[in-house]
Amino acid sequence: MTRRRKPQPKPQGKAKRPAPAPEAAEADPLADARIRPFVERYCDLAGVKLLEKGSDLRELKLPPAERAHFQGRESVRLALSLDALERNPAAEIAVLGSPFLTHLIEAIRTRAGRLSLGMIPPPSPVAADDEDVAPSVAPPVPVRDGTARQSSVGLAAHPIGRLVARVVLRAGAAVEEAVVESDVFDLSTGTRSSDDVARLFQDLEARRVKAAAAGVIPAAAPVLPREPDEMLKLLLGNLREKSAERVAARQTVAEKEVATELDRLDRYFASILADKSDSEEERTITALHERRRTEEVRRHQVKAIVHPLQLVEAHVLVQRVEWELRSARGRRGKLAAQRPLAGTAAWTVACPHCGRPPSELVVCRHEEGHCACDACSTRCSVCAEDFCADHGIASCRIDEQPACAEHARVCPSCRMDHCSKHEGVCAEADHPACSACLEACGSCGRLVCNRHAQQSRPDAPKGSRRLCTTCVRYCEGGTNEPVGVDEVTQCASCSKSVCTAHQAVCVVDGHVHCSRHLHRTDASRRLVCGAHRADCAEEPAAIFASDEVEACPVCGKGACAQHRAACAHCGRQVCTADLDQQSHRCATCAQLATIGDPPEEVVTAARAVTGRAPKASRAWRIARDRSHFVVELDLGLTRKTVFTLRHGDTVPDRIVRHSVLGSKRRR
Repeated sequence: MTRRRKPQPKPQGKAKRPAPAPEAAEADPLADARIRPFVERYCDLAGVKLLEKGSDLRELKLPPAERAHFQGRESVRLALSLDALERNPAAEIAVLGSPFLTHLIEAIRTRAGRLSLGMIPPPSPVAADDEDVAPSVAPPVPVRDGTARQSSVGLAAHPIGRLVARVVLRAGAAVEEAVVESDVFDLSTGTRSSDDVARLFQDLEARRVKAAAAGVIPAAAPVLPREPDEMLKLLLGNLREKSAERVAARQTVAEKEVATELDRLDRYFASILADKSDSEEERTITALHERRRTEEVRRHQVKAIVHPLQLVEAHVLVQRVEWELRSARGRRGKLAAQRPLAGTAAWTVACPHCGRPPSELVVCRHEEGHCACDACSTRCSVCAEDFCADHGIASCRIDEQPACAEHARVCPSCRMDHCSKHEGVCAEADHPACSACLEACGSCGRLVCNRHAQQSRPDAPKGSRRLCTTCVRYCEGGTNEPVGVDEVTQCASCSKSVCTAHQAVCVVDGHVHCSRHLHRTDASRRLVCGAHRADCAEEPAAIFASDEVEACPVCGKGACAQHRAACAHCGRQVCTADLDQQSHRCATCAQLATIGDPPEEVVTAARAVTGRAPKASRAWRIARDRSHFVVELDLGLTRKTVFTLRHGDTVPDRIVRHSVLGSKRRR
C-alpha cells in the first residue's frame, strides 16, 4: 500500500527556508548501477526521448517503432530509487527480473544488440610507410616439421570488443540474476587486450574521448573478426570465469538443500516400506524412491543460462607482421604478430586457434592458411599429419588415438567418434559403424551393429546371444523377450512365436499354442486351446476340454461327466436335466408311443437287431428326440429290446435287451 505524507502546518512568523531535497546518492537504490547506462544507451540508439521528471525519476517517450516492445505504450515512467517509486506509484522499477527490464532487453536485442564505437584514436599520426612499423625478423616460435618466411609488414585495423550478458543461475527453487561484462578482447586473434587498450576502450565507450576521424587514420588493412560462433565461445568462456565464484557459492547452497531434501525422501519412503510385506510392492516403492532421488539431484544442479545483451566493439590500429608457414608436405599457414598503437602495449603473438601464446606451431592439413599451437593441435594416427582441434577428434573410442577430419567418423549406432581404421559395415542396413558396435549374429552369423541387434536373456533356450532383426523373435509365452528364430515354434491358433522354454500344448490336439489361446480347465486343471474348449449347460461359467463334455442326445446341449447319467431303458448318456430321477429313464424313453407305420430306416434297423421280419405294428413303440429314434420291440414272454438309431442311419448304435432277469446291453 502506498504511504501518504501528512500535510505540514504553515509556519508562523518568519518564514524558514525549506530543507534541501535529498541527493540522488542518498536515495535507496533499486536498480543495478549498470542498468541506467543501458537505458541511456538504448534511448540514444533507438531515438527514444529520455526526460528527467525529478530525482531518480525518468520518462521514456517512445517512437512508434519501439512501442511494440513496451506493450504498445507511448511513454514509460521509470523509478530508479525507492523514494521516487513512493512519489510516483504508477512508475515502473528497474531491477533484475522486473517487467521493464524484460521489455528493455527485448528492445536492446532487437535494435541495439551491437554497439560500434569507431576507431580508438592513435597517440600520434602514423605514416603507412613508416620504417619502424616492424623489423624483418624470424617467427618467435618454432614450426613443427616446417619452415617460416616473413611475408608482409604494415598497419592493420583490429576489431576489439566485450560482451554484456544477463546470467541466470537456477538451482532447485532458487533463481539468481546478474548482468556480467566480459573483458575486452581482440575479436580477430582471440587474445585479451592489454590494460592500456582496455582503458582507452572504456573512455571511448563513456564518450570521454572521441573516435578518430576517418581522415586521421592512415591506410590500414582491415582484419575481419572471428566467426560469430567462435567469437561467442571466446567471450562466454570469459564470462564463465567471471561467474565462477557466484556459481560455486550457489552450488554450495544447492548441495545443502538437496541433502536436506534427500534425507526427507529417505525417511518418507522408509516409513512406507516398513508397512509392506509383499516383495513386488517393495520393488515398486524402491524404484519410485530411486526415481525421486534422481529427480531431486537433477533439479538442484546449478544451471547457468546466458542471455547476450550487447556486443560493444571498436577498432584499434596495430602494427602487424605476418609470416607464411609451410609444412614438410607442402601445406601452408599464416602467423601474425601485432602491437596496438595505443598506450604502451608490447608485441604479442597468439595462436590463431585458441588465442594463447604458443610454444610451437603446426600447419593444419585441413584448411589453407590455417595453423595452430601445440596445445590445441595433434597428429592423426591414420595419416600422421597435424591438425587443429576444430578439424578432427582427440580420441577414437576404440584405441583412444586422435584422427583428423578426413579420417574421423561418427558411428550412427553409438553416436561416438572413431577413426577410419576401426570402421566396418552393418549387414542389416549396409551402413558404416565402428568396430565396437559390430558383432556377429548368434543365429545367422552376419555382422550387425548395436542399433540393429537385440540381446537375448541368459534364461533363453540357447542362452544370451546377439540377434539381428531378421533372426530375432519375441516370445509370446513369456514376457515378450527376444529369442532366436531357431528357438521358437509358431502358435497353432495365431502363428505367434513361442520359445521352447515357454511352450505348452493343448491336451486335445497336442499342438503348441501361445498363452492367449491356452486355458486351464476348472475341474481337471488341464491346458486346452480355444478350439477345443467346451461348456457344460449346467455350469456355464466353468471351462472344460472338448473331450470332457458330450452333447446330450435328447436336448443337444453339452454336459460334463458330473452332469451326465445313463438312461436305464435305452442305455444312452444323457444330461441330468433330461433324466427322471425316480424311473432313471430319459425324457425320450418316457415318451415312447405305439406307431402303426414306422419309418423304413427303423424297420431295416429292427430287422438287423432281431434277425427276422418284424412283428405286427402293435409291437412297435417309437419316440424321436434331437439326435435319435428310440425304438422298443416287444419280443414276447416279457422280453423287450430297445435300440437307438441316429437320424439318417440304418444301423442301430446302441441295443439293450430287457427281461425279467434284468437288462443286458449288447452294443
